Amino acid sequence: MNIELFIARRKALGLSQKALAEGICTQATLSKFENNGKAPAIRIVAQLCQRLNLQLEDVFPTERVADAAVLKVLEQVEFDLITSEFRNAETLLTKIADKPRHDRETNLQYCYLKGYVSALTNHPISDVLFNFDQIITDLDESHTTIYTQLAYCGTGIAYQFNEDNNKAQYYFEKVRHALPDLPLENTASVWRVINLAYYTGNFYASIGQSEQALKLLDYGIKICSQYHVTYYAAWIKFLQSQLIEDPDQAAEYLNDAGAFARINNNRQLLKKISSYSSSR
Repeated sequence: MNIELFIARRKALGLSQKALAEGICTQATLSKFENNGKAPAIRIVAQLCQRLNLQLEDVFPTERVADAAVLKVLEQVEFDLITSEFRNAETLLTKIADKPRHDRETNLQYCYLKGYVSALTNHPISDVLFNFDQIITDLDESHTTIYTQLAYCGTGIAYQFNEDNNKAQYYFEKVRHALPDLPLENTASVWRVINLAYYTGNFYASIGQSEQALKLLDYGIKICSQYHVTYYAAWIKFLQSQLIEDPDQAAEYLNDAGAFARINNNRQLLKKISSYSSSR
């Protein structure tokens, strides 16, 4: 149990025990938890963590008990999402579909990745939503992990691809409002927050809301810079180049996108940049 992280986050946010506990539990209950490790009911801890923008797993770490080979495949699939190797990701997920996934974290990761890959490869929307519904209504019913936001974003992608922008915007709006408060505490969470910024920005660009799109993309680039992540930076720079009106700035963004894509050996993006440059 990581009470030190819990206390550190409360203090970093400038919250007293009384302020954090308000409307959730008594200050005495919170004090016993912080000082003596006496945990209250899980629903109370979940609410406290939500107020601190923490995941339950941050305070109560759970061991990943899934097969090591399954975890390795999921890591590769998540990387394939960044480089747009969607067909390869789909093949890998098919290979582990019947493998046991014993712990909740692995099930959450599998459903999120399966949903995204299904959405991005134009599977029937009912198949896509089935994966995200498992997250929202079951695996993360209390909506305290980033997987809920990933499920909202993936649902938005599915509706966007089905040209139902009203429904898509309903879900992307949820992501847009939650994005600034999502924690960035490990490599996976950084990748996922940038993922949310990119796909949400891409949606607002697609409906002509360039100002909103650029705000989201700028946030994504800020995270890329802060955490030295170059993979998503290439995609974000490419999208920015299509939204900026200043031709010199647009050319600079396009050059940046090409440079990052070459560094990362992102073949799919290099093809898109070449095609876009030829059509300008």
